[in-house]
Amino acid sequence: MSVSKKLPLRAIFKVWRELGLPDNFEDSVISSNSDIFLLQDGNEPNTHLLVLNDGEAFKDCLIPAVENWRVVECCKEDCSVDRTDLKYSFKQGFPPGMRLKKNFKAKVKDWQRLPYVGPYEELGVEEMRRTKSRMMSMEKRAVGIVHEFLSLTVEKMVEVEKISHFRKWFGIDLNVRDLFLDIQGCFICQPKKAAHSVLEGGI
Repeated sequence: MSVSKKLPLRAIFKVWRELGLPDNFEDSVISSNSDIFLLQDGNEPNTHLLVLNDGEAFKDCLIPAVENWRVVECCKEDCSVDRTDLKYSFKQGFPPGMRLKKNFKAKVKDWQRLPYVGPYEELGVEEMRRTKSRMMSMEKRAVGIVHEFLSLTVEKMVEVEKISHFRKWFGIDLNVRDLFLDIQGCFICQPKKAAHSVLEGGI
């Protein structure tokens, strides 16, 4: 998901428990798989970057978790999502009793149909242009990246602040907290100790 195939090691240290990594993952996972991972010195003193040696080797086997949901939904006889809309759809859920207005439902449907570049796909020049439609597509790409990141965690949740450490590396040019609040139904923000929120994905 990283645009540069690099991630700061200190950011990974912040989520190693959520990702189910062993406490000695720097040795047991990274150093033991030197053909896959490489540690580089960062731009600041005493910082390191975790580098994926050959991203192309894994390109064909990286399938976003949301694709599994789309396949399952498509095969259901009582599929709740129009099969023609499933290609770019995400699972959404709203609190029981919440009344969705007609214009809100229409906006949600339009958003679900909006094409976007997946978390493991390369961004082209067209996607980088700052038109309104491209910005909406990039916002949806950000949703896809966060959704995929959450799918890799043990409990499908992580603190918002911890995700923010990956924002630049994932190419998310948006305020992460605002993204979660704006895209309703895909994520659930739960308060935690007043100062933090925990982000839970509908996976």
